[in-house]
Amino acid sequence: MFDDTTKPVYLKNRNFAESAYGQQQQLQPSALQLADLTFNSKANIEKNTSKLEIQDELGMPVNYVRIKALEDDIRMNLISDKNSLHRAITPVLILAQICALLPVQGIRGKNTSYLVFNWFSWTVFYVFIVIAASLLILSFSLIKIYMTGLTYYSTGEIMFFGSSLVIYILFIHLAREWPKVMEKWELMEREMRQFGYPPKTAFKFKILTSIIMVLAIIEHSASVLTGIMKAIPCSTGGLDIFRAYFSMSFRQVFTLINYSLVIAIPLGLFNFMLACAWNYMDLFIIILACALSDKFKQLNQKLAGVKGKILPNTYWRKARETYNLLASLTKDFDEFLSPVILLSFANNLYFICLQLLNSLKPMHDVWEAIYFVFSFTYLVGRTCAVSLYAASINDQSKKPKAILFSVPTESYGVEVARFLMQVTSDELALTGCNFFSVTRTLMLTVAGTIVTYEIVLIQFNSVNSEVNDKNDTIIYCP
Repeated sequence: MFDDTTKPVYLKNRNFAESAYGQQQQLQPSALQLADLTFNSKANIEKNTSKLEIQDELGMPVNYVRIKALEDDIRMNLISDKNSLHRAITPVLILAQICALLPVQGIRGKNTSYLVFNWFSWTVFYVFIVIAASLLILSFSLIKIYMTGLTYYSTGEIMFFGSSLVIYILFIHLAREWPKVMEKWELMEREMRQFGYPPKTAFKFKILTSIIMVLAIIEHSASVLTGIMKAIPCSTGGLDIFRAYFSMSFRQVFTLINYSLVIAIPLGLFNFMLACAWNYMDLFIIILACALSDKFKQLNQKLAGVKGKILPNTYWRKARETYNLLASLTKDFDEFLSPVILLSFANNLYFICLQLLNSLKPMHDVWEAIYFVFSFTYLVGRTCAVSLYAASINDQSKKPKAILFSVPTESYGVEVARFLMQVTSDELALTGCNFFSVTRTLMLTVAGTIVTYEIVLIQFNSVNSEVNDKNDTIIYCP
């Protein structure tokens, strides 16, 4: 029955792991092992979920990740009011991207959660093309100055193209910060939802944009027409007038390379884009300052309605918290806008001084005089508009002081005292990188500086009037 070679297998030599008995033993662990496995699995679960869970007031676990995802999903589906800043400023931002400014995506989104900055988007690529072109023309201008020498008048084109280059670089930085700033603004709007939205905000922004940009286009068109009239004596007639105009207007380019209409037309369009970007910088400051000032105005109107009334301490605490929210947002806006404000005031002040210097030159015809008056008036008016709108934030932030001084004795308490101390001691204003604060007194300081500069120019011009008259009446043809 059995083969002779078969050897008995003793229990001590048997491999139970390979047998069915061993498999059954492995499949049926002891009660102690089951307890250990259960304890270890619970410990691992608690260890893995401890990072995702927090406890509420009752000590119940709350899955933070799920709540955050739910909040993000709800926020993505919210539709901002048409008078909210995000939706009201959308046409202004579309205009900015046409001028290759503020290359942020999601400006047409339902709310600020759609805003995102992407280095690899087509808008950023468009901006880099404009920056490269600005840098190229600026290089031509520097080469021309190196060849012909530096004069006060030749610095005008350096300032124009150089400041335009800085504008585009600054607006890339603004585009990177724009989603964060708008998220803070949207949170503030939700906290102040009982105040509602400022009426006709979108319409106001459109009116401001239309006025500034239409005047900018008119001013640039008048500048081109003045340049063409100056180029007439240098042309042979017909279409040659365009050659003379472009050669005189872009002397720094066509001094180094031969004139070509293929190069001249893009240069003219590019010059127009830079002029729009220069004006848009001031428009951007005006729009944001107007929006922030309107929120302070809403709070002031609410406080003016309860002036002299006896109110509980909780009312003043809520009012102080709202004011503190706006104060915090003002400081965020100042950090966001201060480089642009500094560049805007430096640009405007320089070109006002340059225009004043040009006013001492004799005018060749009536049209040139008309253009000078319009251009100078527009430049001064735009500078005043930037100053007044930016200063309105400081003006509105100080208005609660008069209301708090009139609080009845029965209502005066710790919250009113804290509110009054914050209003009187906290200087809320936009600044130019903390070099100066934009208030109404700044306008008087700038005006005094300009008047002093003009007096010096008049005295200097009276000494050298004969030399200036001889040189300024000559038109140098390319």
